[in-house]
Amino acid sequence: MKAQRAGNLARLIAPVLLSIGVGCSEGSPPLTTESNPPATAATHGITPPGAVVLRGTILTPDGSAITHGYVGIVDGRIVSVSGQDPDIPEAVTINTHGIIAPGLVDIHNHVPWNVLPRWNPGRVFTNRNQWRNDPEYLAAIGDPFNRLMAENSCDMNTWGELRALVGGTTSTMVSRPMACIHGLVRNLDFNSGFYGTTELDREHIFNVLELPPASAPLARAGFVAAAQFFIANPFYEALVMHVAEGTDAESQEEFTFLRSQNLLNPKGAVIHGLTLSATDFVDMAAAGTALVWSPRSNLELYRATSDVGAAVDAGVDIALAPDWAITGSAHILDELRTAALWNLQRLGGRLSDRKLFDMVTAAPARIAGVDDEVGAIRVGLRADLLVITGNHGEPFRSLIGATPETVQLGMVGGVPLYGDRTLMGRFWGRSDLEELALPFGRKALATGAAGVRISEVQARLTSAMQGEGKALAPLSERPE
Repeated sequence: MKAQRAGNLARLIAPVLLSIGVGCSEGSPPLTTESNPPATAATHGITPPGAVVLRGTILTPDGSAITHGYVGIVDGRIVSVSGQDPDIPEAVTINTHGIIAPGLVDIHNHVPWNVLPRWNPGRVFTNRNQWRNDPEYLAAIGDPFNRLMAENSCDMNTWGELRALVGGTTSTMVSRPMACIHGLVRNLDFNSGFYGTTELDREHIFNVLELPPASAPLARAGFVAAAQFFIANPFYEALVMHVAEGTDAESQEEFTFLRSQNLLNPKGAVIHGLTLSATDFVDMAAAGTALVWSPRSNLELYRATSDVGAAVDAGVDIALAPDWAITGSAHILDELRTAALWNLQRLGGRLSDRKLFDMVTAAPARIAGVDDEVGAIRVGLRADLLVITGNHGEPFRSLIGATPETVQLGMVGGVPLYGDRTLMGRFWGRSDLEELALPFGRKALATGAAGVRISEVQARLTSAMQGEGKALAPLSERPE
């Protein structure tokens, strides 16, 4: 990774941000001295299944596609990307007959919440505090979540991660910092598997869930001091902040405050940014600050979303992410379809298929500071891959329109975790796989590699949800 050891000061200052509503790492871990350690699937310590070559149409970082291409994988890392079958000793070549993309990178989610059913408020809010304190929301979502987390937090996170994996995701944020979180997908802000250790909470990303209000000047002063430290400290690679989530003056004031304190910076990313103007985006681009766009949830709650056209004009780096399944998309493939529709109806089609592809792969990896590990099919990176069915003549368009039904394979660190039973059977024995019933058919999960049996998790969560008078959210919703 790019970051270096920062020393004990990071351990002392991390609680400052934690105390003002930030989900984050707790300090500076001892980093591995090996510059390119073998990859693992999450942190379960499962060994990647030897040398593997996947054949299919490959979506490459430069926006081109290699038809009948080959991706060579050894020890969980990509060692070859070409149009020729590589000469890798003892490698098993598997023709996927599919489109091979980087695993999707989701840098804005709230994973354990996604066990709850969708909430449709039926009215418009002007900032996040309005719906957070709404009695209907508290009765339907907020209070049940808090009660469920008391006894079911590990299972809730697992179910949320599986929903992400079903939708093509291989890396996500935000999980709750709990010792039981070992990751079906990579937890970029808590357990990425990048640091050559099985210890948890050793990541280099801080996620600011909300800024202190203007009415709390001491808290704001503490936030500024802590943020300045993280920006200056090379150990930390990203400072991701929920800002301007709403359409009113209070929401815009958050961004104005950040700018006034010189907190727009190359490590920074603004999540939401609904009120931001063309001038604001120019300032962000000049500082190297990115935008994380979550249109479906924005439109559900506020009937508005970020001015993505202005952000593109300014040259702001943009990632697309679901926010959460409560008011947003069930997973990133669903959010891609929402963005594609918005692009067609409101942006005049100015976002190309390749641009949308970048917004769920390379861009979020860059923004999170992990593009030297994931986000592209490139030699040296981790073999976090997604294989889908689709039109090989229009592979990027196929990804934009992909659904969980078209997902053939989800691979993390060279380990095939999830996919069609036939393809998964090329890697695993029948007893290694757990069949998952989805609305459109059946898929399979590699139980040993996942470190969990989903039927048991589902049974426990179903019982707990019944106690709240609610049904467990499905692993996949039917596309709208």
